[in-house]
Amino acid sequence: MHEKARTTRLEKLRFSGWRWVGVLAVVAVLAWLALRGLPDGRLHVYFLDVGQGDAILVTAPDGRQILVDGGPSPTALLSELGDLLPFWDRDLDLVVLTHPDGDHVTGLIPLLDRYRVAQVLDVPQSDTAASTAAWRERLVAAKTPRTYAQRGMRLSVGDLRITVLNPAATPMRGTASDENNNSIVLRLDYGQTSLLLTGDAETAAEAAMIAAGLSLRADVLKVGHHGSNGSTSAPFVAAVAPRVAVIQVGADNTFGHPNPEVLKRLAGVQVYRTDQQGRIEVVSDGRLVWVK
Repeated sequence: MHEKARTTRLEKLRFSGWRWVGVLAVVAVLAWLALRGLPDGRLHVYFLDVGQGDAILVTAPDGRQILVDGGPSPTALLSELGDLLPFWDRDLDLVVLTHPDGDHVTGLIPLLDRYRVAQVLDVPQSDTAASTAAWRERLVAAKTPRTYAQRGMRLSVGDLRITVLNPAATPMRGTASDENNNSIVLRLDYGQTSLLLTGDAETAAEAAMIAAGLSLRADVLKVGHHGSNGSTSAPFVAAVAPRVAVIQVGADNTFGHPNPEVLKRLAGVQVYRTDQQGRIEVVSDGRLVWVK
């Protein structure tokens, strides 16, 4: 009897010991996730793998989060955000819709069901586009403040400076694609480094930005309109003089993006593509830029 009781106590102790190992393992994982979610003083720009469309998550050096466009798929966007953000983090400080095309707005429609958005930067053409009807309804229901972008607007997020380069105060009319040419174009500056996010801006918008004498030179260029031949003109590439170019494009897309002529115009630039590399992360410490 004594030996049996001793065996039972040992079994209980072993069970208790393994239970504590499990608890400690959970605590360790939660601690690691918490540390992973802390700002590291660097700028992180994630070009998300959402197929044939744009979706870019910007994490400022102080940890605040900006989403530029949502891509064509609600599930793809939420999956990418869920993979990058801690599960308890349901706040976005700014969401930018560069223009109301479905491959930029569709992923944003269910976003407000999962995330609290402090502010939206949008364009007037979203007010009438059929593709943004559900998006507008959710913004109204969530009482999310919404502002129209205009050239010259500036936003400081800690040490990160964001400047709107397009659209101009007077929207472009009569171009090959007014909707694309009135896309929001953002310049991100952190320390001595810079990125240019061009939405679907085409050659008419590029020429207008050059003619306006805007500061376009940047280390990283998000190639316009998924590598369409109607964007990323030779004069624009020369004005930006990027070291790195990122093309957000779906594998085997029916548009033939990126166009071979665009790739030729980017000769000498390190080109990354979401159809080939998947999610692409650009990191800056304010002095250097590197790609993961």
